Order: sequence, then structure tokens, then C-alpha cells
Amino acid sequence: MKKIAALALYMLAISLQGNAQKKDSVALLLHLSIESLMNIPIYSASKSPEPTFEAPLSSTVITKEQIKRAGCTSIMEALRLVPGVIVREQTNGNYDIHLRGLDNIPPNASLIFFTSSTTLVMIDNYPVYNYLHGGTFWETLPVDINDVEKIEVVRGPSAALYGPNAVSGVINILTRRLAKEGLYAVANARYGSYHSAIANAAAGYNFKNKISAVISGNFQNRHRTQTSYYDEFTNQYVPLDSVRTVKIDPTGSVRERYPHPNLAMRKYALNGSVNYDPTDKIQFAAALGAQHSEVQKAFGADTYAANLTTANSDTRYANIKGNINNCMVQVSYLNGTQAPVVGPTIWRWKFNTLDAVLEYKISKIRNLTLTPALIYRRAVYDDSKYVNTDIKEGFWSGRAESITKGVSLRADYKLLDQKLRLVAGGRADKFNYPDKTYFSYQLAATYKIDDRHLIRVVHSKANRAPLIIDLFSNLDLTGILPTNQTYLLEIRGNKNIKLLSSTLFEAGYRLQLTENIKFDIELSTTKTRNFSYTIFENGTFNATGPVGFHGLLDLNNITVYAKQWGGTFAANIIAGSLQLKPFITLQKTMLYDYSAYAFSPQAPPLPANNYNPALYNIYSGIGTKMKHTATPSCYGGAYINWNTGRKLNINLNPWFYTSHTELHSSNLTYNDGIRGIENIEGKLMLNAAISWLVTNKLTLTLTGRNCFNNGSREFYKADSPALMVFGGAHFEW
Repeated sequence: MKKIAALALYMLAISLQGNAQKKDSVALLLHLSIESLMNIPIYSASKSPEPTFEAPLSSTVITKEQIKRAGCTSIMEALRLVPGVIVREQTNGNYDIHLRGLDNIPPNASLIFFTSSTTLVMIDNYPVYNYLHGGTFWETLPVDINDVEKIEVVRGPSAALYGPNAVSGVINILTRRLAKEGLYAVANARYGSYHSAIANAAAGYNFKNKISAVISGNFQNRHRTQTSYYDEFTNQYVPLDSVRTVKIDPTGSVRERYPHPNLAMRKYALNGSVNYDPTDKIQFAAALGAQHSEVQKAFGADTYAANLTTANSDTRYANIKGNINNCMVQVSYLNGTQAPVVGPTIWRWKFNTLDAVLEYKISKIRNLTLTPALIYRRAVYDDSKYVNTDIKEGFWSGRAESITKGVSLRADYKLLDQKLRLVAGGRADKFNYPDKTYFSYQLAATYKIDDRHLIRVVHSKANRAPLIIDLFSNLDLTGILPTNQTYLLEIRGNKNIKLLSSTLFEAGYRLQLTENIKFDIELSTTKTRNFSYTIFENGTFNATGPVGFHGLLDLNNITVYAKQWGGTFAANIIAGSLQLKPFITLQKTMLYDYSAYAFSPQAPPLPANNYNPALYNIYSGIGTKMKHTATPSCYGGAYINWNTGRKLNINLNPWFYTSHTELHSSNLTYNDGIRGIENIEGKLMLNAAISWLVTNKLTLTLTGRNCFNNGSREFYKADSPALMVFGGAHFEW
């Protein structure tokens, strides 16, 4: 039936294509000018608006029109339109997202180390970073595709621009602003396979282009594409009640951990914003909102959970930004509760983050712009409401506070008749823990040979911010041994841990071959080090006492470091009513000094270290190198759009990656070459969308996701993807 639906969608596209009448003009909802399509302005590459052709860093912009035409059902899915981004589905609507890879490091780690912790995601330039273990809880974004004006992606370390956490790059989601006076309203709704319902609506008013206000809401509900869960004991997918780790849960809290086993995602949010622009040099903006989400995804687990776990969150945010002449100030605040593994109280906490930036642009010297800045950032995570802190029952058993104070300076200088551009940035960040100042920098140069040729080079270094788990872990784990004695494992953080850092060298070439043909080539090499992991430091056995084993584990740096070499090719070709944007990335990732043994030489002899910690420990891999298998060596896709007439638009957006292998910690536990290993097959996926303009305000859409119905898994023991068909409508006033 699904194959028939995919064929029907394809045949409908062909039939509509043949019957459509071509016209010289195309409706605004389905068309941009050639100039606009080829050089969409970007802000995030240098924190100043500029044509994408002249941006000094590897960067890409996708607009709301492209997202709409491609039929994307979420912001996460839209990132498959961006070169250099790896987007793999975990469950329906939930994705794992990496810039250029570097995932699953170290290999043979727990699930929490599979997801990206080095990409900084922002909404209108304020961060939505997860300080627990880095990265982004994507389902907690308060905005959805209907709120997006464009998404700007910068690849490569960018801490000099945006501070710690922009290690592998930046994804900046810029929301819509009202462009014309009067009333504004937009709404869209889609319904598709697996009870997937998506709805967005927004309304606003622009008062004489000086004051505008918008309120928006969004909702998504998606069921899983399968009902079974992975059972590592049998290496099979079985009903939830048959998963052995769930069956042996002494509390019997299966329904508490999995309240809605068939649900992949349910989320809703409300946002409001006001903009006041009295003059060209004075602008103020304020936004606030809240969201609730419940998803099933692969993030973290414990002894009594299946590989997929339920995660829920309730968050609220406020963001204020002002520009007065050359001075910019932005303050954002985010708070709420998170439970990435529902059920056990150890995985629940309250949090709040505060970010403040003050910048002043100095342009008194010809062709030179200097921008000094002051930065303050505070992240507070508190689990004391949910755990017994006296017996160290929580991850950090109390209040954990990470504070960053920073200063930065950016310089932008043009010379040689403005053909040569030098862009430099430096930043110093002082943390409360570790008590050390970290420096990041970015040096970039572009040379515009003429209007059609530009070459560029970049050298940069960035570090990740301190993580709450790394710094403040303060957990005591207890249980019963087979001898009827108890054991005690103390897990402690390390406030002197070294922060993960990455260094990049990159060269690029952009060619505007003709007015309608543009190429972009980038070559890069990075070195990333100071990864952290939980290390078994020491332990003692006691054959007679009530505590049979007492062990100490701490969060510490490990010796492994990664080197990556890669290149990305992207093109933008327009031929009449057809736009073609293919892109491909080739890369090689190597690991050096990697050891599979998370033990110190002083650790107790255990099966996991072959009863010989003096030989099998965190240092036993020094001097070795190996290919990192978890990042695909080749991946890419295309955006193919055809305006067949005034009313009809057809879009195809294929995406592919080559085979790769993810290694979980259970690979070392079982050591049978089967369990703990996910051999992800190379695959080609195709998404398709048809838009029919009924009136100037109403568009009907039919979209197919994964049209080849390729069910091979994209993430470690996650759900098998499936063909999905959506029908919907878009209204814009």
C-alpha cells in the first residue's frame, strides 16, 4: 500500500507537470527573482549583513520559501537542505543532527555520547544550548517552520563570534518580521501517515513600519513508525513488556517511563514578539514564549530502560534586543524543567540560563570596523526538588551553577580597492569552573578577484563551555551484589577538567560562472581534543563487610583526539523556471590515542579490563590510530525546484549518506561482534512536494517523505523510517 501511495504521488506530479501552462510571471508565493535566489543575504558569517558570495566563512542560508517548497515538516528536517549537515532520524520527527560529524566519540560509549554536543543553535542570535551534556534538545525549540524567515548555518569553529559551544559551527534560526504595513496572518495545517498532525498559525499588525507585533502558535503530534523496542539481550525488536531491562525493573514503573508507547512526538508552543524601529539607527525587539514537549528518542538510558526513552520538558523564554546607533545589547533568559529520561527522578531537574551581550561598533578609520564586546552567561541546573540530596541521589544532588564572563574584539578591514578583506576575532572567556581563562580566535581573509571569483582562507579555534555533568556530578549508586552484600559507586565531577577544543584550517573558492550558475568549494581540516568520559579511578573489595565493593568514578579527560579532513562542493543553478542546488561532502575522520578501557591504572581488576588495569586502561591506546566509523565518509543531497506555471510548483529533495558503524558501550560488555553495534547501511532518500496555488492567499500541498520507503535505520537501535504522505493547506494574508 505504501509503495502504491509513493507511485501515486509521483504520477500526480508528472500529470500536473504535463497539464500546467507556463507563464512569464510566477506568483510571489512560489518564486523569487534570479538575483535573490543566487545571493541571499547572510548575517551569521560575520555578524553583519552581507551577500552569501562574499561571506568569509563556510556558510549556507535556507529561506522560508525554500522550506515551504521542499515540503519540510519541521526545522530539523529542513536542515537536510544544507551542505555539511548530517541529519538522521531516530523516531518520527526526532533527529540526530551534526555539523560535519564527530559523533559517537569516544566509540563504545553510552548513548549520551552519540548526540552532538559541539554545535551552537540560536534563535534570533540567542542560544538555546543544553548545558547538561552539550548540544540541543531539538524538540524544545519554541518556534516551528511557520515562524522561520531563514536559517543560517556556519560550518567550523566560531567561538570568536558567538562564544563557547560554537565548536563545530552555528545554526541560527531567524524568525519572521512583518515586511508591509497593516494586518498579517499566516496559517498552515498538514495531516499525514502515522497520525502525524502539524499546525502553525500567526497573526500580527505593522503600524506604519515602525511598530509591529506578532503572536504565533504551533503544534505537532506524531506516532512512531514501529511499535517494538530493541532488546539488547536477545538482539531483537520486541514489544515493550518483553524488553528484559524493563521487565526486571523492581519498581514496575513501565507505564511511568513509557506513558505513550506509540507516541514519537507531541509538542506545542506559543510565541509573541514586538518590534519598534523609530529610525534607521534605533531598533528595539522583544520576544517571549513557552513550549511543552513529549517525545521518544535515543538520548540517555539507565538499567531499567529500553534503548528509546521518553523525554519531556516545559520551558519558557524571553529575549530583548536593542540597537542604538552603533551600540547593540541583547539579553535572553530561558528556564523550565527537563526530564530526558522520564520515570527515575535522577533524570529530572529545573534549570535557567541567562545570556547578555553588549557590543559597540567603531568605524572611524576608513575601511576598518572594530567591534569590542562584553559577555555574561550563567547556567543553573538544580535537581534538589526531585531527589534526596543527603544521600546523593541526583546527578549533582543540589544546585549547579556555571558562569562565563567574556570579552571579545572583532575587526573587519578592506584594502586593495576593497578586493582584499581581512576579518579577525579574538575572545577570552573566564569560567567559575574550571578556574581558567580560555582563548578562542578566528582569522579569515577573502580576495575578490573580480565579480565572479572569490577565494578565502580561515584559521580558527574554539572551545566548548563547561558541562554540568562534567563539573558537578555528585551521585552515589547503590545496589545488591550476588553475595547479598551491597555495593557503592561514587560518581564525582571534575571542576578542573580541560574543555573540549577544536582547531580548523579551511580554504574555499566561490565562482559565479554566469548570472545563473554559482559554485562553492570548501576544503577543511580540523583537530579536536580534550574529550571527556566517566573513568573508573579506584575501588576496593570487602568479603566480610556489609559493603562488598566500594568504587570511585569521576568525569575526566581521555587521551583520544580526532582529526578530520574533508571537502564540500555545492552548486546553485537556475535555468528558466528550474532551480537545482546539489551538494556533496567527502570527509575522512581518524582517531588517535584511543583506548576502549575507561579505567585508571589504579582501578580494581574487573572483567571489563581483563582483570589487568595496569595494562588495559585509558592510556593503553597511546600511539595508535584508527578510522572513525561513526561519521559517514560521503553524504549530501539536492534541492530541485520547478515552477511549472503560475499555480504549480514541484520540488524534489533527495538526501544520501554512505554506510557507517556506531559502537555502543554494550559492545564491550558482550564482546560478541553483534550486540552494541549498529551497521548503518548507506541509503538514498527522496522527499517530494507539490504546491498548487488556489488563490493568491491559499496554497494546497501534497508531500511525500522517504518516497522510496527505505526502512534501514539511521541511528543506533532507533525506529525504522517509513514512507509518509502529507496533505495540507497554507494560507497567507
